[in-house]
Amino acid sequence: MTYDMTSRTFWGVSLPWSEEFARVLLIMLVYLSAIGLTRRNDHIRVEFIVSLLGERAQKRLGWFADFLCLVFTLSATWLGVVFVKESIRFNLSFAHSNLPFPVWVAQLIVPIAFALISLRLILRLLGAGQATQRETGE
Repeated sequence: MTYDMTSRTFWGVSLPWSEEFARVLLIMLVYLSAIGLTRRNDHIRVEFIVSLLGERAQKRLGWFADFLCLVFTLSATWLGVVFVKESIRFNLSFAHSNLPFPVWVAQLIVPIAFALISLRLILRLLGAGQATQRETGE
C-alpha cells in the first residue's frame, strides 16, 4: 500500500491489484490473530453472569463453551475445505484485479485457521478434563 500510495501521488500510476491484495492480507491477519487469541484464551466473552458462579461451575461452563466453540470450528474447517475445493473446481479468480494467484490460495486461510483453532480447543478440553479429574481425585 505504501508503494501504491507513493506511485499514485508522485507519478499518477497505481498497481491494478494493490488494494485487493491489501484486503486479502487484512483478512488473513484477522484469521491468524484469531488463532493467537484462542491460544492465549483472550477471545471475546461475556463474564458478568459467569463471575457470579462458583469456581467449579465456572470451569464446567468454560469447558462447555469450549466444546460448543469446537463444534463450530470443526464445522467451519469442513466448510472451508468445501469452499476451497469449489474455487479450485471452478477455477475462480479475483473479479476486479489481476492478482497473480487464484482465489483458493487466499481462501486457504479459512480451513487452516479453523483447523488450528480446533486443535487448540481439543488440547484445552483434554487438559481441562485432566485437571478436573486431578482436583476431584477421580
